[in-house]
Amino acid sequence: MRLTKEFRQQYSQQEMRTHGRKNGFVTTGQEARLLHWLPLIGLPKEKTLRDANIPEGSPVVMEIGFGNGDFLVQQAQLHPDWILVGAEIYLPGVAKAVARLEDAGVVERTRITQLPAQFVMEHQVSAESLDGIFINHPDPWPKKKHHKRRIIQKDFAALMVTRLKPGGFIKLASDIEDLAEWMREILDQTPGLQNMAGDAGYIQRDADRVTTKFEERGNHAGRQSHFLHYQKIVTN
Repeated sequence: MRLTKEFRQQYSQQEMRTHGRKNGFVTTGQEARLLHWLPLIGLPKEKTLRDANIPEGSPVVMEIGFGNGDFLVQQAQLHPDWILVGAEIYLPGVAKAVARLEDAGVVERTRITQLPAQFVMEHQVSAESLDGIFINHPDPWPKKKHHKRRIIQKDFAALMVTRLKPGGFIKLASDIEDLAEWMREILDQTPGLQNMAGDAGYIQRDADRVTTKFEERGNHAGRQSHFLHYQKIVTN
């Protein structure tokens, strides 16, 4: 079924312009679980991570654009000490992810926001509070006139650096070569970041990395994924 109008009015952000899909299909059970969990783990626009009851000393890692939650679930399972913050504007994806997180027994170690990543970074995340950021297979917006919609822009890259702790990481993946080069060029030139692949530019795929839905689509289409790893430089 599609999410009801009343449900979308209650949980979809309305004030900020976003691009891409706005509605889709979920099961009755997924909608019910979303209704249960969002009041407990959700980050509405008036809240910040400081208000999110995160245990003191816990590493906090964010995934921007978590889709249906496959990668978020895997990271929670691999790193039981982490608090995972997921940002995703596609509400049906959030519903599916919350159900998967609950099934895996890790939902209480996540915090979910449905707001645009720029707003989240600027208003919900404080300086030097994140241990890491994942961005997996973001929308490539292939038409040149739409490149300004791509998530990695110079201003956003600089903002991410301010939100990372010294030594914190940014890891990205894309199966679109043009987008991978776009992200690499911007991040290589962003002050405060070091490309951990050095001159090679890209790292090898992490051995324990789950194959997400979007990576699998790229594989079926014959496209090779590219992986980037940056670290915030520690200064004395």
